[in-house]
Amino acid sequence: MASSSLLRERSKALPKLLSRLSLLRPMGGGPRTFPGGLNKWQYKRMHEKMARQKERRLLQQEKQLYQARLRSEIRAKLAGKASSDAADSSSSSIGGYGPMSSKDHIKALADRFMKPGAEDLWNEDDGPIRSAPRKRPTDPAPPIDLRKLATDRRNLMEDRVGESRSYLASFDQRRQYSVAAGRGLRPGSKPRWRQNSSSEEDSDLESGCNLEGDTAKMYRETKLGVKKDSRFPRFSIRSEEELDEGGGKIARKKMMSGAALGNYDVKAERRVPRPVEERSNFAKEIEEIRSELRNRDLYRNDARHQRAQEETLLTKRRFDEFSISPLTIKALADARYVQMTVVQEAALPVCLEGKDALVKAKTGTGKSVAFLLPAIEAVLQTMRNTLNQRVLPINVLILCPTRELAIQIAAETNVLLKYHDGIGVQTLIGGTRFKLDQKRLDSNPCQIIVATPGRLLDHIENKSGFSARLMGLKLLILDEADHLLDLGFRKDIEKIVDSVPRQRQSLLFSATIPKEVRRISQLVLKRDHVFVDTVGLAGVDTPIKVLQSCLVVPHELHFHLVYHLLKEHIMQEPDYKAIVFCTTAMVTAFMYVLLRDLKMNVREMHSRKPQLYRSRISEEFRESKNIILVTSDVSARGMNYPDVTLVIQVGIPSDREQYIHRLGRTGREGKDGKGFLLLAPWEEYFMDDVNDLPIEKSQPPELDSDMKQKVEDSIEKIDPSIKEAAYHAWLGYYNSIHEIGRDKTMLADLANRFCHSIGIDKPPALFRKTALKMGLKGIAGIRIRK
Repeated sequence: MASSSLLRERSKALPKLLSRLSLLRPMGGGPRTFPGGLNKWQYKRMHEKMARQKERRLLQQEKQLYQARLRSEIRAKLAGKASSDAADSSSSSIGGYGPMSSKDHIKALADRFMKPGAEDLWNEDDGPIRSAPRKRPTDPAPPIDLRKLATDRRNLMEDRVGESRSYLASFDQRRQYSVAAGRGLRPGSKPRWRQNSSSEEDSDLESGCNLEGDTAKMYRETKLGVKKDSRFPRFSIRSEEELDEGGGKIARKKMMSGAALGNYDVKAERRVPRPVEERSNFAKEIEEIRSELRNRDLYRNDARHQRAQEETLLTKRRFDEFSISPLTIKALADARYVQMTVVQEAALPVCLEGKDALVKAKTGTGKSVAFLLPAIEAVLQTMRNTLNQRVLPINVLILCPTRELAIQIAAETNVLLKYHDGIGVQTLIGGTRFKLDQKRLDSNPCQIIVATPGRLLDHIENKSGFSARLMGLKLLILDEADHLLDLGFRKDIEKIVDSVPRQRQSLLFSATIPKEVRRISQLVLKRDHVFVDTVGLAGVDTPIKVLQSCLVVPHELHFHLVYHLLKEHIMQEPDYKAIVFCTTAMVTAFMYVLLRDLKMNVREMHSRKPQLYRSRISEEFRESKNIILVTSDVSARGMNYPDVTLVIQVGIPSDREQYIHRLGRTGREGKDGKGFLLLAPWEEYFMDDVNDLPIEKSQPPELDSDMKQKVEDSIEKIDPSIKEAAYHAWLGYYNSIHEIGRDKTMLADLANRFCHSIGIDKPPALFRKTALKMGLKGIAGIRIRK
């Protein structure tokens, strides 16, 4: 019994012991909760709540600042001070980052909550963006004497004018000739001379005056040597020098006969205005007026002369004339950069002085070198001032809209850093692993970063020490600023600007300056920044030597016409290099497969391809000849492909700026090129947006029936999945264009025509969610998947 009771007691204690042992059993993976005992979702919600609280605190601070600013303005008005004076004093803060006025504050708050793509309703009453008032000269220029203008225009007094004046002066002093009897004048009065008098009066004068000997001979030679102006036969024009030699008296003009009218025919000359009398030399001013009028007439009336007189891409200034490092000059010479382009000559002096600048320049004019040289000089200056730093700071940050452009700029930077030891450059772009970027930054420290906004923001928000390195930033550069904003990077740019020091130099480069670029320039640049415009108000935004043509043909013939234009161009150009731009990535893939089946040397590039493939194709196209690149808009901006001879744009571009950037891939560095724009009849309204560009509307060529059949046979061979993807992409693109997408019924009909052009009899079905987002549910001609 005792043993059984003992076993019974032990059996009761056994579960308790097992439970304790189970609590002590290791889990095998460490703690599976976040700090504070929270799981992943609780931790995420907590951080979202903290972010909302931070946003509310910031808004409360903004509200308090705004109310304080209003109170200060009210006090200033009560004290008798104008609010404008307060605003002016605030603008003179250190570094140009003084407190904003109340209107600027309201505008900044409004822009902060504006959604991408929303219409800007900021009007004149809310606070317009005004340019600086033009300074008017204090001393107005004196009026121009037309008599002097006509006198200098006719070169009447050249070699013999000195002899004539000396003779007339000596003759005027000899008052003993008996002229009064012959001319009806009083004794002692002087005879009056007229340069433009008729031949009869000259003969009367010679017969009336008793001129003898060498004096008369000299007068005849002088009179015959002066060329008469037949345009002004009744007027006598004298210079001030002649009036001074005549004793300072006002010359009078004889009308008809003195014997018949007495002194009633004497007409006094109009007195010259006093400001004109005080100035004696108008030759320089007259020459400037003539040259200005001449140039204006040439630019207005003679287009061919305008093209001949247009400024060339290269100027006479050299890089070694500026205070640039000798090692950089040596690298420029090795790259055959000796003379500057127009944009480099205009922008380099401003950028090297450390000023903020907004630069507008055409594509292919050397903008990259214009901001890379100041970037290198900024790094060299920082290295001279600071030595033995444990963590190498990032001195220059360059933002680009696309990965290809970032890789290209990094390559150009390495060319300029050929002889600089200790200066490095790295790229931070999408399509690569984040940890590999961190490893490269740790193993190869650099002072210059070329990045796309999305990947750069990932590194800033990640707590890896990258933000601390950005605290040493000296220069911020935004290349292709208009495209950065078009791609929706405005919020990313605002976050990046908040993460870098305010005491810095900033540069914005863009081919066009729309309203959004002006807005972002107010955020990035200082108030006293410099605007450098190398295009001008009357300039043409497209390359001058590129022949632009527009062909309006039915959409069903676009693929046939592309093949015809390429074949014709290959026959004309031995070293051809062509780019075909399509509207979407999947339409690009369809065009590539079609041209490849037609036995053409073609490559494709679009956003659906991985980054390694895109980099390889871009480098291959840059180095090759006799090649065709079919691409979407990823290659439209900033890419420097040398010696491109032809650009074909299939379909309507998204806007005017996109057309300009696409066309800018050819005609770079002042070379020749051709550009074709293929539009359907319902896309012809786009020509109104580019009517200021020299685009010639041409008649479409006649297509051979054999060639048509060949293209249609190739279309039939294309995989149906590629055709279906091209249809979906085409429908989404044209639905996003307001002029076409607002009429859904017409859009569905046009999409069905596109289906027939790519060899699909029945339109592919859309997902119900996709149709709802596009507003196409219930539209005739649109099929929905069940």
